[in-house]
Amino acid sequence: MGRDCSICPLARPRYHLLASAALSAVMWRRTQRRKAALAPIASGFLIDFDHFVDYALAKHGPGERWLILPLHGWEYLPLWILLDRLLGTRGGLTAGYVLHLGIDQLYNEKRTHRAYSVIWRARRGFRADNLGPVDPEQHHQWRKESPLGLLRWF
Repeated sequence: MGRDCSICPLARPRYHLLASAALSAVMWRRTQRRKAALAPIASGFLIDFDHFVDYALAKHGPGERWLILPLHGWEYLPLWILLDRLLGTRGGLTAGYVLHLGIDQLYNEKRTHRAYSVIWRARRGFRADNLGPVDPEQHHQWRKESPLGLLRWF
């Protein structure tokens, strides 16, 4: 299974930003194109803003029962490939997204390797208890933070 994010914090957004920036440098070196170099930041870091959806649901919606993570799903890979072609980002969008989900898949504690499938989560009603640590005390703690605490988590 995955690891506890407090022990292995590589899946936190700031580390996605660092990894995406490194990939951006590689894309710049390889292509000398600004669009290709900026693409990994968009797909490798900015997708974490979908956590705000789940934060809002936990604070103002159905509570902590759900965890949707609408942008975290391997099913979107063909869409990223298509966007790369349409926008001329030379694989930068796809590479950034694969890097992001790969880090999440390796370092976030999860109950199954299928956790990063939107379809799998939807079939289980987006129930938060299907994901993350078995110990409820460690279960998605970032959703219990104050807004300032959430920004610190990022």
